[in-house]
This record gives sequence, structure tokens and C-alpha cells, in this order.
Amino acid sequence: MAIDRPARRMTLRQQLTHAEKCTRDLIESFHGAMMPNISDLRDLSRPIRRRSHYPTLVAVVNSLKKLQRASTETVEALEYLQEQMQEIREHASRERVNRL
Repeated sequence: MAIDRPARRMTLRQQLTHAEKCTRDLIESFHGAMMPNISDLRDLSRPIRRRSHYPTLVAVVNSLKKLQRASTETVEALEYLQEQMQEIREHASRERVNRL
């Protein structure tokens, strides 16, 4: 979830609100993308299969590709959130110094 305004121009409260929204988006994307892909891959790799007793290699490869794509998106979102949290930490440190 990118924002138009640079983090340096946002107030600390706005940065915290934005980080909270990013966290909620990350949780939703994890439950919406990662969990179903993990479940599909698990279903294909279990000895007792619901779909087919012998899944094709193409099905397994496609499931792995989907999981890898979802994983990449999750890592990117986590990196963005980490950058936001670092900005918040720096902003809070500056505020603490300014108050002394």
C-alpha cells in the first residue's frame, strides 16, 4: 500500500495510522493469497488426495509457482512495512530530542 505523501512530511500519528493500514493489508493478503496456495500445495503432496491419486507434475509446478509469487508479494509488503516502521522510529527519536 503505497502513499503519495513522503513519510518525512507526515505527522507521527499519520505514520502510525498508515503503518496500521499496511499491517491490516498484509494480514488480509496473507490469508487471501498465501494460505490457500499453501493448502493447495499440501493437498497435492499428501498421500491421500481428494482431487487425484496421482497429481501431474504440471499441477505441482503450477502450485509451487503460485506459492512463490504470493511469497514474493508478501516479502515486498513486509519490506515496505519495515521501512515505514523505521521511519516511525526515527520520527519518534527526533520528537524526543526536540522536547528535551
